[in-house]
Amino acid sequence: MSENWNNRYQEYEFVYGYEPNVFIQFIAEKIEFKGHSLAIAEGEGRNALFLAHKANRENQPFSIELWDYSSVGLQKAQDRAQKENIKILTQCLDLNDVMWQESTFQNIFCVFGHFPSELRQKTLLGIRGSLKNGGWFIGEVYSKEQLNYSTGGPRSFDMLYDIYDFLNNFGKDRFYHFFVGEVERHEGEFHTGKCHVIQFAIQIKK
Repeated sequence: MSENWNNRYQEYEFVYGYEPNVFIQFIAEKIEFKGHSLAIAEGEGRNALFLAHKANRENQPFSIELWDYSSVGLQKAQDRAQKENIKILTQCLDLNDVMWQESTFQNIFCVFGHFPSELRQKTLLGIRGSLKNGGWFIGEVYSKEQLNYSTGGPRSFDMLYDIYDFLNNFGKDRFYHFFVGEVERHEGEFHTGKCHVIQFAIQIKK
């Protein structure tokens, strides 16, 4: 699987565009992100770099790790970060192999990170455990309704999200923002047009 993503990232200059995800831009104006952060399935780093730039401009203490299993995508993120004088940490890994550490991160971001249902559940549990009390889980993903569209995302029902992925795993936490519905996305070659998403900004309460 990582070979497929390496090939994709080699073929296009920026697979999902140069600019950050629209929801990440929106929520970053509502919430002040500080502290040690993580972006999973982050590929070429467009969202992480945007957040790091914003924190630098505002003189906020902020650091971010990028996890992905494409070494090519992560190298492109590092190359861009160096050109833009931004410090990031990248780790090429498979989420199946991650041993999540308790109360490690202040913020975790996931933008269109899609995994088979068993791994998705393991990852969501790991995310909640590794966030500190008061930390944020932020992102936008395709819902299972996205199968009715041809504008991006996996063509597998099992790899798409439904609301219970969030309600069952974060039911005791604070849902600051939770949206399910249609949006327009134009992010590179593979996310183009009307689509069906779940957006979330969840504050952890331990």
